[in-house]
Amino acid sequence: MPADTSCITLCGPWTHRKIQANGAQFHAAYAGEHRDDRPLVLLVHGFPQYWWAWRHQISALAQAGYEVAAIDQRGIGGSDKTPNSEDGLTLTQDLIAIVQALGARKAVLVGLGRGGAFSWSAVSMKQDLFSGLVTVSSPHPRTLHRIGTHVTFKTWQQVLGTLVPPMGRKNLRDPQSVRQLLTRWSAPGNDGAASQWEIYSQALQLPGAAQIAVDQLRWTWRAQRNPTGRRYLREAANTVYIPVLAVRGELDPFLPDRAWNKDREFAGGPYRKVRVSDAGHFVPEEQPEVFNRILLNFLAGL
Repeated sequence: MPADTSCITLCGPWTHRKIQANGAQFHAAYAGEHRDDRPLVLLVHGFPQYWWAWRHQISALAQAGYEVAAIDQRGIGGSDKTPNSEDGLTLTQDLIAIVQALGARKAVLVGLGRGGAFSWSAVSMKQDLFSGLVTVSSPHPRTLHRIGTHVTFKTWQQVLGTLVPPMGRKNLRDPQSVRQLLTRWSAPGNDGAASQWEIYSQALQLPGAAQIAVDQLRWTWRAQRNPTGRRYLREAANTVYIPVLAVRGELDPFLPDRAWNKDREFAGGPYRKVRVSDAGHFVPEEQPEVFNRILLNFLAGL
């Protein structure tokens, strides 16, 4: 029975585009028009989502005059599922290549969770291509690989669950498990992300998607144990001098506020951290109006 791919091309105030970059084809939901006086805004989803995570932001950014692309990362959603789709160094280089393929002179990366970590790293590797960085629920990637109390017991529970491939893959293929995951990671009583569990589950049912999503998480947690992982962390450590905005949901159950304490080691330019109430890990979905206002204010100030 053919896979149901209707979740990839959901209708809205956007178009769907295919982008050739870094040896792969990427899917993106695209809106707005290119302008020399404004940067491209590239939206990078986290786990266990795909471009749909940014549905509330795409139109708002386009209406404000920005060219915006919400991508599916390699191996996820409508993007190519290539060999080694889990490699974080490749996923980081993908972001740089996508910006270049879209012909942008400057771009702002907006990344959530793992997408935020790759955005930190992309800016560190190719700073002259970017004019700003926004991370959501994502301290600097070097921080998460340090031993300390910056992560919680729930964080390590999730790590252990994904380090066992059959368990992690089985859970992601079960729609009710995906629903529970989205609910646990959200603020209590906030279903901005959890209400979309059926759509996210459909995307994870695509051939190879659940396996790749688990492999990508495992690669992240084991990065220090392989050569490309160590190179990824090393190249992510360059000081960033462009403006950086860090956004955290006050009720994020996995990343306590102290996890951001080391960001300033890597942010040499303007840096601001904003906390959003009644939001957990998925701030753009849990508090879309608040997040859009924060994001647009940051962009206007560049």
